[in-house]
Amino acid sequence: MYQKYNSPRVFFPRTISETLEMVERESNAVFWAGGTELSCRSMRKDLIDLPKTVISLCLVEELARASRSEYGLDIGAMMTFERLLRIGKSTLPTGLHETINSIGNLPLRNRATIGGHLALQTRIGDLHPLLELLDAKIEIRSPSRGGRKRSQIKKIPIMLLEEKNLLNSGELISKISIPTDNWDIAFHRRILPGNDENKVLIFTALASVEGGVLSECRMAFSDGCTGILRDREIEAHMTGQKLPLGYRELKILDEAIIELTAPWKTRSYDRKTSMACARDFLKRIEDNNINGMIL
Repeated sequence: MYQKYNSPRVFFPRTISETLEMVERESNAVFWAGGTELSCRSMRKDLIDLPKTVISLCLVEELARASRSEYGLDIGAMMTFERLLRIGKSTLPTGLHETINSIGNLPLRNRATIGGHLALQTRIGDLHPLLELLDAKIEIRSPSRGGRKRSQIKKIPIMLLEEKNLLNSGELISKISIPTDNWDIAFHRRILPGNDENKVLIFTALASVEGGVLSECRMAFSDGCTGILRDREIEAHMTGQKLPLGYRELKILDEAIIELTAPWKTRSYDRKTSMACARDFLKRIEDNNINGMIL
């Protein structure tokens, strides 16, 4: 059966200022970055269901740059995952190359942008937990208020369970800033508990080791939907522990993870798998320490 298709109005700004001016005029417009999320949500495979008004960001060069300084790495929101990978593993912050490389396939990474990934409204992107652990900050630009355009810096919200939105209507992610780090080991696992692709368990961790001692450790868990779970107290408790960890310390860790994942109380598989992932992470650290090398 023939269905009438109404073409949307599409705007192509060339600067961030021009983009924000368009948002003021077109309050119902939707930003188009890589378009991967809109493609997934479309009912038809041969046609993307677009909003009535679209502001494409593909010509805004300010959003497609990355620069490194002594303070860290600044990444424009329109940098695609594949372009980020080409920067090189040794240049990117610890764990970023491995995590990005595990997202989707090559065609998707060629389209998906880091800003669009962080702006997802229906789920939590795979990069969210890592960027939280890396103390990343997001620059958000807003349309003018009283004749002045606003710019603000936000940290990755750790508890999306509290329904805190990263973006308000009309706001635009312009830049992601990741400070210089000295982590020795990054660990990322993405597990599908069943056949449902919408159900996922993401475990991300970072560690530094010095002289056979765990000098710092961070861990985050996410179900890709309700929130990012992190326990700073158990991280502080593990810091300074000699490797390998003993039975008592491992038991304390297991109990902390059980308490941390209480929001998932009906999902026993996810909670047990979370403990197993943390143990695998510690095993990786211990193996590297024994071999006298850090990956």
